[in-house]
Amino acid sequence: MARQEIKVVFNEQQIRNNPNPTYLGITLDRTLTYREHLTKVAAKIKIRNNIINKLAQTTWGSDANTIRISALALTYSVAEYCAPVWLNSSHTSKIDTQLNATMRTISGAIKSTPASWLPVLSNIAPPHLRRYYSLVREYNNHALNRSLPIHKYINNNLSQRSKSRKPPWKLAQKLINYNLNSKWTEEWRLNNPDKFNLIEQPTERVPGFQLPRKEWVTLNRLRTGHGKTGNMLHKWGLRDTPQCDCGHETQTANHIVEECPIRSIRGGMKHLHKATTAATNWLTNLDIVNTIPTYILYSIYLTNY
Repeated sequence: MARQEIKVVFNEQQIRNNPNPTYLGITLDRTLTYREHLTKVAAKIKIRNNIINKLAQTTWGSDANTIRISALALTYSVAEYCAPVWLNSSHTSKIDTQLNATMRTISGAIKSTPASWLPVLSNIAPPHLRRYYSLVREYNNHALNRSLPIHKYINNNLSQRSKSRKPPWKLAQKLINYNLNSKWTEEWRLNNPDKFNLIEQPTERVPGFQLPRKEWVTLNRLRTGHGKTGNMLHKWGLRDTPQCDCGHETQTANHIVEECPIRSIRGGMKHLHKATTAATNWLTNLDIVNTIPTYILYSIYLTNY
């Protein structure tokens, strides 16, 4: 039945059947799964991510703030178009995957970095929470505006045709007192990957947004513990051992910043996180930055996509 074609004749001509019509920019399907629509949007986001990634590789305009603004304008505007309509679809992961890639470009994080780090380092709320916020805002606009025809229906107990359906209005009623920052903070505390306890409030912009691209990326990889350390390079098969050249058996981010007699910084990770002038100079002179050929690092970075 789902593949059955409707035959409509008008002026003795049969109208061509379209299984996925587009209305106001949304590609529809018979069961309203929005699979076709989200697949198209994900492909569009991927193309725009390539533009953002190209910008991040330049010497001009590659600071975190510029890339973040560009991503919000180019990528998120497309990703969140009509989000209140399709946010309950089981295919939203297609969008989230591409937005995670966007945030990796902003922060310079690599593929192995826990996903909960990405919104904090990019200072952009998680995609699903932004969609919830968009839904509640849209629902409130309809519920409070008496001039809209939908107003007289939206506050009534609308009937649900099927128990398997997940109508947006039903979710909006549950989220009526939704607070984006509070929900983000709650999720961060439940899935906190911050081993150094650097982040007190995930909704606040982390220090270092003004740094040059090279220092910004190095700082974030040390914060997360996922970067070009001996331990990670050994896992990637790019080094024979995880040993540090100071003699320590494992070269981790914590070892480099806190313990290494050759490279450690006074004040440790807490001081480095503040991105002070001294910390920035230390990042600039850190000799682990260029220990691998660029083409190999670029191939690792491309695994983000």
